[in-house]
Amino acid sequence: MKRHQKSYEAPTERWGIPTKERAWTAKAIPGPHSKDKGVPLLVLIRDILGYAERGREAERAIGERKVKVDGKVVTQPNLPVGLMDVLSISGVDESYRVLFDQHGSVHLGPIEEGDENWKLCRIDDKKEIKGGTIQYNLHDGRNINLDEPNAHKTKDVLKIDLPSQNIMDSYPFQEDMLALVIGGKHIGELGKIQEYEVVKGSQSNMVHFEEGMSTVEENVFVVGKEKPEIKIPEVGII
Repeated sequence: MKRHQKSYEAPTERWGIPTKERAWTAKAIPGPHSKDKGVPLLVLIRDILGYAERGREAERAIGERKVKVDGKVVTQPNLPVGLMDVLSISGVDESYRVLFDQHGSVHLGPIEEGDENWKLCRIDDKKEIKGGTIQYNLHDGRNINLDEPNAHKTKDVLKIDLPSQNIMDSYPFQEDMLALVIGGKHIGELGKIQEYEVVKGSQSNMVHFEEGMSTVEENVFVVGKEKPEIKIPEVGII
């Protein structure tokens, strides 16, 4: 598989990098985030954080096991890193949480000390496996198995410890919860869920917010109860 691609072929606007500065850029390999939602680790290190001037410098830092994603060392420069992932670099005091701003561009928000040890994960699917155990499939590709069949439902969000995956807290997908919009024209905006509308037919169900905006349920990521658990880039409650 090719490790690089022409810059104009990459979603550079979403990655937040200019196309004219580099003719080539990294290409994501298959990983925990899909091609349209993940950003290659090398792009984050070199182009967004500026910790390296050239791709080889970024690859060297990654190869020397200086970079962690969600508390685990990563050595693949082209690994796709995505929403809510926690990026840490050895020798640098700050860790970062991957978000998207109101322009739809990737945003690496510095994390306060101690908060790099957890992340928020949305339940995108759940199913019963052998022995009646429930497997929860999370938005970042990981799975968590629990013996409690009704502990959580699809679109709920779990706060998990890194890297153990132990559940620290949960945030149900329901009215009065704070949620971040992660796609569509309201991407990057924060609001309080007012109503969940089930739409008949093949169209997606809708979520309406107290602030007057609406979006499809796939674009909604619950981030807290009375206040958001994470720092939202460039926006407060609408």
